[in-house]
Amino acid sequence: MTGARPSELIRDPRSSSRSTLLELLLDVFYIATFAQLSMQLARDLSWRGLANTVILLLAAWWTWSVIAIATDFFDPRERVIQRVLATGMLGVGLMAAAIPSAFAAHGLLFAGAYVGIHLARGLMLVRALRGHFAQLRVKLFLFWFAFSGLLWLAGALTDPELRRALWAAALAIEYIVAALRFPTPGLGRVPLEQYDRLTPHFGERYQQIAILVIGDLVLASTLKLSILGFATARVVIFLAAIAAALLLWQIYVFRTELLVERSVRGHPRRAVRLAPYVYVVLVAGVIATTAGVDLALAEPFGSTHGGLVALVVGGSFLFLLGRVIFEYELLDRLSRSRIGWLVLMIAVMPALKLLAPIFVVIVNAGILFGVTRTDAWRGRRDAAA
Repeated sequence: MTGARPSELIRDPRSSSRSTLLELLLDVFYIATFAQLSMQLARDLSWRGLANTVILLLAAWWTWSVIAIATDFFDPRERVIQRVLATGMLGVGLMAAAIPSAFAAHGLLFAGAYVGIHLARGLMLVRALRGHFAQLRVKLFLFWFAFSGLLWLAGALTDPELRRALWAAALAIEYIVAALRFPTPGLGRVPLEQYDRLTPHFGERYQQIAILVIGDLVLASTLKLSILGFATARVVIFLAAIAAALLLWQIYVFRTELLVERSVRGHPRRAVRLAPYVYVVLVAGVIATTAGVDLALAEPFGSTHGGLVALVVGGSFLFLLGRVIFEYELLDRLSRSRIGWLVLMIAVMPALKLLAPIFVVIVNAGILFGVTRTDAWRGRRDAAA
């Protein structure tokens, strides 16, 4: 579609909730991003390395979440929105490629791609929405991303220590102003009513990215096993990792349809404002577990340090915690069984340092299996009530 009027860019709430093929293609670029982040974390388990990975993850995630909000508010079948998606693919591809050396030689490539995604989207939409009420929303986004973009570019031109501080400050600004609805001098903030325009498409997009990040655990483990060889211990770790991925999927999909329905019909405003912050916890959890499995595959019977345990079990902890928070906020239910498993995860972590890495991965899969069993019991109990 070409030359669409501004009003035609707004998504019809009655339109199909299915993602377009171009949106799904965009998600494919994030598979590479998640894989790079998990490998980066496995390579450097120092506090500095952890901080670097968190910053890069928060940046990559913010590009996805903002584009997801845009394609739920605007119609992704329109040409200008397709250009937004295509620009996002290009930028994310460059960001993913720059991740290993973002705090070294390629800081400007990462920052330039990140800033370019946000500015290109804003400028294209401001032009396309001239005279429409939705243009204000885009202007607010554009103002703050232009402001934080200065910090991103300045950080890229400095040494790694100052770069880390400037990029962290830029992310803090972006995440905080988004929570405050982008308050802008002279323009106000995004009206609350616009957060009520949530469609089932929004829930589907978040389900898809959750499944993709779980798939990174499968992809990374498969590649690592094929590189290192099929020793019995490594095959056991690989099978435990695949089991963990399936169990994380099962934990995620439990009551997901009810969550999506409640998001759209009961708490659209709460869901659209909460989802980016909660889902980044889930994504971080899977990336951490993937990095831990990577280390375990390298040395199945090596010494187990606290970092490996924190990655494998702590990653599953984060994933489960994010899922508990989302269910509580949207369904007003606090799963006592899942809280119990979270407590158990914390309790067993010190003891797991006494075991070889292969057994840490197996125990983690066993705990996740226990979560799914108590979920199944909850489901049968609720059905009988």
